[in-house]
Amino acid sequence: MSHLSRIVLFIALVVGLAYLCAPQSGAGDESQETTTSQNAKPLPRMVDLGKTWCIPCKKMVPVLEEAKKIYKDRATIEFIDLDAHPEAAQTYKVMMMPTQVFYTSEGKEFERHMGFIPVEDIEKVFDKMGVKKVQ
Repeated sequence: MSHLSRIVLFIALVVGLAYLCAPQSGAGDESQETTTSQNAKPLPRMVDLGKTWCIPCKKMVPVLEEAKKIYKDRATIEFIDLDAHPEAAQTYKVMMMPTQVFYTSEGKEFERHMGFIPVEDIEKVFDKMGVKKVQ
């Protein structure tokens, strides 16, 4: 392989990687309209991305259910199955399962966590965001 060919290949790889790593327009916005009613302000949310057969993802099920109770009508907690929605892995830039992404009510990413996360740590993130628990 000639020196020029190697340079062209290297440039093509760099451009390809830059394209893959660049933020996608509208990434993470497809369900940002989640509200308690049609006229209400969007809620902060946590998106858990994983697969139903993944062991750490299975351990997240009761954690997510508990978080839904704790933040009922104050935050949206959702699970996206990457087997059913493989495009979400790229949209949310998932590098490990499970991944949790926390968004403000304005739709801005606030924090990201990879791996299992206990409900206490979810509470800490929402507390930093100013989201109060249901009493």
